[in-house]
Amino acid sequence: MTAMVSLDYDKNLNRELMLSNKAGSSLPRQKYSRLDLLHAMSVRSDNAAAETLAEDYPGGRKEFIKAMNIKSNEMQINAKFLDPTGLNRGNTATASGVANMFEIASNYWLIRETTTLKQVKVDAKFGKKVRTIVLNNTNKPILFEFDNIMVSKTGFTNPAGWCVGMVVNKDSKKYVIVILGEKSKQKRIATAEGVIYNYVIDTEIQ
Repeated sequence: MTAMVSLDYDKNLNRELMLSNKAGSSLPRQKYSRLDLLHAMSVRSDNAAAETLAEDYPGGRKEFIKAMNIKSNEMQINAKFLDPTGLNRGNTATASGVANMFEIASNYWLIRETTTLKQVKVDAKFGKKVRTIVLNNTNKPILFEFDNIMVSKTGFTNPAGWCVGMVVNKDSKKYVIVILGEKSKQKRIATAEGVIYNYVIDTEIQ
C-alpha cells in the first residue's frame, strides 16, 4: 500500500529525498532517489525508506497514512493502516483484504519489477568514497525456486507472525497467495513452497 500511494502521488523516480531517521535502515542517512527508496523498501523491507516516502507526501506523514486508508476503502480492502511500515501493532488486515491488495498491486509495473528482484544494489557515500550496498530480497529462497512470481512481499511483527503475500502466474492466470501467522521464516518458506507446488503448479489438486 505504501508503494501504491507513493507511486500514485508522484511517478518521478529520480527525485532525491533525505532518508528519514524515524526508523531503522540498512542504508546510511543521506539522500537517495525515490527509485532507490522503493527498491530498499520493496526488496529489503527497509522501514526508513518507507517513512521517507511517506514524509514526502503533500501534507507529510499524517496525510500519507490518511491516503493509505482512503485507497484501502476505495479498493474495498478490509484493512486499517496506522503507519507506512506495517510495524504499528494497531495495523489490521484480513487474508482476503491482503489478497485484494496484492491483486491490485500487480497492475503496477514498478511493483511487479521491484518486489521480485532477488537483490538490489544501492550506491551510498561514505566520506569521499562511494560504496555499493547489496540488499537481498527477504523472500529470496522462494524467488530462486520459482520463476513465475509476479509480486512478492514479506512481513513480520510479533503479533502477526511471519507473513508473505505473492501473485503467481501460470498459463496467463494469476494466483494470489497470502500466508499469515507462521511461527518462523523457515515455516513460512515451507508453506509457500507447498501452496505453489500443490495449488498452482499441480492444478489438478484444486
